[in-house]
Amino acid sequence: MYILLLLTICFLAYSNGANDNFKGVASLFGSKTTSYRTAIGWATVSTFAGSVTAIFLAQSLLKKFSGQGLVPDSLAGSEYFLLAVALGAGATVILAALTGFPISTTHALTGAMVGSGWVAVGSQVNVGVLGRAFFLPLLLSPLLAVVLGASLYLVFRWFRLRLGITKEWCICVGHEQRVVPMPQPSSVLALQAAAPVVTACVDEQSRCAERYAGRFCGIG
Repeated sequence: MYILLLLTICFLAYSNGANDNFKGVASLFGSKTTSYRTAIGWATVSTFAGSVTAIFLAQSLLKKFSGQGLVPDSLAGSEYFLLAVALGAGATVILAALTGFPISTTHALTGAMVGSGWVAVGSQVNVGVLGRAFFLPLLLSPLLAVVLGASLYLVFRWFRLRLGITKEWCICVGHEQRVVPMPQPSSVLALQAAAPVVTACVDEQSRCAERYAGRFCGIG
């Protein structure tokens, strides 16, 4: 039973990584700051570091997601309850990851604990703890993240402007050969213009991306 529980927890960890690992570094790849392989490397290192840190700093969170307080202690300490929670949450997350459906592992774990608790003990599930310890943080955390993210952006933007780091776009200037269509009775005959035209434009983003000019901590 313990071997099965260990394998199920590993499956949950794998599902969580498949769904969440890239989220923290998606902007690095999306903004073309790094390649996909480099972004994956950063995600792996940072996720591993976060996991090690959580061992020392997230004991209360670990206790919360063990089901203590939400269901009776006798059920929370049962390996069958933990197996049902891990298997239900892992299957939900991996299914969403494979189908591209947005999901949160925290929501999946919460749903698995509540569902398993209702099946096992019915009305003994502590609804008050469910609202106070799970629903309220899940509702407030996105709003808190928006406020903190916007505040940090304004702080970093102020530092960038104070350091004189400005945005730059490259402009392409050159000759352009234009094609003039000449209508014919049965088809359209395309003829190249005799004289080239001088044009100026911003190049395609794939070849000419926005960049910052200046130096910060000696790095340009």
